[in-house]
Amino acid sequence: MAGPWRTRHTGPASLSPTSTSMPATRRGTPASKRNGILRSKIATWGCGVRTPIMSCSISSPKAPPGKLRLTSPMQRATVEKIRADIPALEQYVWFQNGGVSVTPRAIAAEHARLMEELVVRGPMHIVYPDEEYPRRERSKAALARFFGVAPETLALMRGVSEAYQTVLRGLDWRRGDQLLITDEEEAALYLPSLHLRDRHGVEVVKVPLLDDPEEQLDAFAARISDRTRLLAVSHVTTETGFRLPVEQLCGLARERGVLTFVDVAHSAGLFPIDLAAMGCDFAGILSYKWMYAPYAAGALYVHPDRLEALQVTYAGGRAEAWLRYDTDDYALKEGAERFEYGPWSWPLVHTWAFAAGYLTETGLESIWARTAQLTCRLKQALAAIPGVTLYTPLKAERSAALAAFSVAGWDGEELTRALRECQPKPIIVRPLTIAHSGVRASVPFFLLEEEIDLLADTVRSLAESRP
Repeated sequence: MAGPWRTRHTGPASLSPTSTSMPATRRGTPASKRNGILRSKIATWGCGVRTPIMSCSISSPKAPPGKLRLTSPMQRATVEKIRADIPALEQYVWFQNGGVSVTPRAIAAEHARLMEELVVRGPMHIVYPDEEYPRRERSKAALARFFGVAPETLALMRGVSEAYQTVLRGLDWRRGDQLLITDEEEAALYLPSLHLRDRHGVEVVKVPLLDDPEEQLDAFAARISDRTRLLAVSHVTTETGFRLPVEQLCGLARERGVLTFVDVAHSAGLFPIDLAAMGCDFAGILSYKWMYAPYAAGALYVHPDRLEALQVTYAGGRAEAWLRYDTDDYALKEGAERFEYGPWSWPLVHTWAFAAGYLTETGLESIWARTAQLTCRLKQALAAIPGVTLYTPLKAERSAALAAFSVAGWDGEELTRALRECQPKPIIVRPLTIAHSGVRASVPFFLLEEEIDLLADTVRSLAESRP
């Protein structure tokens, strides 16, 4: 690439993990002028030049649960039909599904229909209880079926944060107890863990993420002690997209008498998940990332054998099996519903159940096959660019739909802005915030191969623009 700031590359490099400042301005080139040149160049390049794509071999995951055989990816005509149902894709190239998903029109229309129903017919549970309450049971049953569990094991929540807090507050912690997390958990798990440390004197032990699954298991095993009470991990980490071997981790924890909580925010909707077969004691689920439902609804899964181990610390209406005002007596529901306290928006929950049906009809195996193919294509292309450091494992079975990387000479925030300034369509990514200065690209199954190549080509051009 010819240009006034072409430089010699010395190979892949990463920025300082603690750096939050903008990169130093090139000598003799003011930042404002340099950024203006960059915007001009991006427009001239059309956001990218062809990047060679390496052969993308994806091994087919087999049992244990949570993995599946890769089927043939969906046909281009199917992808185009799905894209036509997502008008937001006309405005930008969407690599931020891991934050909040864009919404297919069919799912949005169902939510709008339910809200209009409230306007036209009134509060459904008051005016039409014989209609609404069975519908609520059907929606919960649909969500339970999607995750391979019984409806009575799910408690509706507002998200993973509330689900995790429910577990942390429900356990009987003692000073000196240990809680194990990875060294890359985002705020939904990390902040409550630190707060638990400060309130109860619990030791938070951070386990590093490792590429090799056996080494990863060994790292957890080495840190479990007789003081370890809970192992809490993300199935797929938010920052760099490591997929942890959760079935084996849960088995290890069970053998050592340790409870487990799994955050499935970045795996739910990508491939079939059977929470019962996964073997976790608790799990937190979200509606609005890879399940494409509106923002925001969630659920807590509680293994039936762990109901009595978890105390109810927020007792509110909807948790009771019965409540007597004359005797000041009550009984909580027998299942996980005892942890529910409301109110929440039932149109959101119904739409979430509708979205689960949308994904099932589309085909979770096909969704995962295409997601794995596209994500592998992107990771292979990024790994081949001098000056780019890829943080996400290349293997599909060790990752999911995220690709995190840095570009030498670029701060993550600045790189995010540069990609957003691409024309004719902005490329939307998210800056990394935990251990690296770079960006994270989320890869939904409806992206096109050309869009994957466009991101890689643009990153190559940006990498070539700086030392």
